[in-house]
Amino acid sequence: MESGYPSAESVLDELGDKVVEAVALATVQVRDDLRVYQATFPQWAADHTDRGLLNIAHDRAWAHMTRLLDDVPGVTLDDRIPTREIYVGSKYRARWKKHDDEGVISTYPTQTALLFMEQDQQATLDGLEEVRLCFGYLWDEVLREIGAPVISLRDGERLIWIERLEEPADPAIVHATPIVPPPGPVPPTVSLRRHDDTARPEADTR
Repeated sequence: MESGYPSAESVLDELGDKVVEAVALATVQVRDDLRVYQATFPQWAADHTDRGLLNIAHDRAWAHMTRLLDDVPGVTLDDRIPTREIYVGSKYRARWKKHDDEGVISTYPTQTALLFMEQDQQATLDGLEEVRLCFGYLWDEVLREIGAPVISLRDGERLIWIERLEEPADPAIVHATPIVPPPGPVPPTVSLRRHDDTARPEADTR
């Protein structure tokens, strides 16, 4: 651990099991979501840029995290597009990011994004800090697959540490049955009924 930064062990301990397990489980579930999408719409998935595919994955990850953390005390999810953040107590603020094998993330270099990545070391030493983390997963750019769930700490562009999380042995994934749209337009169905039919009892065809 570098001097002045909290260790991975202390951060995970303070986040708590429910938050850490939610990151791991959400990763497993969004991986399954992405596979369902790729299997159902293989051509669409093939035509996607990595950015397009990852946008879908990000939305699914946020949906899972919202559900998994809904009743966890001290956890707040702030969804203000384009920024989505997870607050754990008054100390930790996290964003969901994909990481490469070396822990590198990508983000638009906006002022708010750059400020988020910077850690205030003096405040950390004084015990008044807000520690900013990245929750997410490893992304294989060649296979276009989601790998291990991770939590990382960085200061600006410098990676301080990245921790791979243990995936749940029984993730209890709800496998969705995709609804495939018809190949072409479907004409509307119009039901015509005579006015005097409403007064007639229906014949018993049993």
